Amino acid sequence: MPLSTQPQRELLMVGMSAKTYRIGNTVRKECHILGNDKGITEQNIEACKMEADVYLILGSHPLITKCLSIGLEKEYIELEYYPNGNLKEYIREHWASITETNLKRWTYQMIRSVAYIHSKGVRHSDLRLDQWLLDACLNARLSDFNASGFDNQPDLGLKGRPAQGLEAPSHCLPRDAGADNTVKSDLFALGSSLYELVAGQTPYEGLSNEFIESLFEKGKFPSTEGLPLRDIIMGCWKAKFSSAKDILDYGKNVFRSKETKETYETREK
Repeated sequence: MPLSTQPQRELLMVGMSAKTYRIGNTVRKECHILGNDKGITEQNIEACKMEADVYLILGSHPLITKCLSIGLEKEYIELEYYPNGNLKEYIREHWASITETNLKRWTYQMIRSVAYIHSKGVRHSDLRLDQWLLDACLNARLSDFNASGFDNQPDLGLKGRPAQGLEAPSHCLPRDAGADNTVKSDLFALGSSLYELVAGQTPYEGLSNEFIESLFEKGKFPSTEGLPLRDIIMGCWKAKFSSAKDILDYGKNVFRSKETKETYETREK
């Protein structure tokens, strides 16, 4: 391909562990190397390898960001580019035109994506609304696994690894900060993510992190009165569900279209 027709390399963001570029219809996440800080660089390398391993574990799924390639040393991953951005930004920009059907479909897809990763022995460890990207058909795809942990994967020759991160206070199950992430803590964060979806803001938005933590430790949560899916959200916060599949079973009537009686599956071209 002539140089003049090659896709431009556009820097999208510089995260703690990786630099993210857009190259045409591809998103490339490269390990962030800091020449003056060997310790941080080693942590970044581990985070990048973790995300690459998780995509190997998860394989292809319509509700997970599509991984196109992985570097030989797992120093980068290439993902499909989704022009509609993340779910948090999308609902804030299009709130007036979003229907109850939209919200129920995204809710179903969010829960189903978490059920899928848990079925593969993966805990996300940093669930929040902007971790779901919207593809061309406006399906919600779960992304960003560099803080995740996973169980032993003998088929891939991978030993289990603890999570590398901790959720934001508004999404964090009160626990020892040094404790590994669990299905229970993921479900708590899922509840906060669903609250973001239907309330248009994070739990206790505007309050200090310390105050939010103290409220959660006392079992005090934002009011869900009048919100769609309030029982599911509160059930996640109060640990009434043992798995994401239990949530899907509990809400099976909610996640059916009145018009067609069909479940809100993905809408693929």
